[in-house]
Amino acid sequence: MPCEFLIGRGSDRLVVRLVGRGTMQESPAFRAAVEPGPHIGVVVFDATRCEYLDSTFLGCLVGVKKACEQFPECRFVIAATAATRVKLFSSSSLDRYFEFVDECPEVDGQFVAIDVQKLEPEDLGRHVMRCHERLATMGGRDSAAFKAIADQLAKELGDGDGPTV
Repeated sequence: MPCEFLIGRGSDRLVVRLVGRGTMQESPAFRAAVEPGPHIGVVVFDATRCEYLDSTFLGCLVGVKKACEQFPECRFVIAATAATRVKLFSSSSLDRYFEFVDECPEVDGQFVAIDVQKLEPEDLGRHVMRCHERLATMGGRDSAAFKAIADQLAKELGDGDGPTV
């Protein structure tokens, strides 16, 4: 199933809905759509219609949550049923990291489609590297594998200092 990204706003929230699969190709568009700031309030990732999230997308979600934490007025939550939480977040242990709500809050008006632009290969590589470095810092059973991916990408991209979170 192809991915569909939709964005909607409420009085104190920004809701981004992902329908289908979230992969490294879509995660930069998600990040760009939800750049957190004190003016946003609550950022909601609506995963109620999501079938799959790859490790890059998961790392991107961690990055957005960490960015939201920089602003006292900003909060990051994920709308997902209990079954979806298990399916998408438990194998990475992120089901214990994120704040979840069972249902997606309402938005004012209609959702609008977000175009997913392809990044240049080097920019995409850096994005994938940063996302995997974030996952590595979260601990868990796959943290060594995520660190190895981030380190290998840093080497291939010529980033001598390694990845930055």
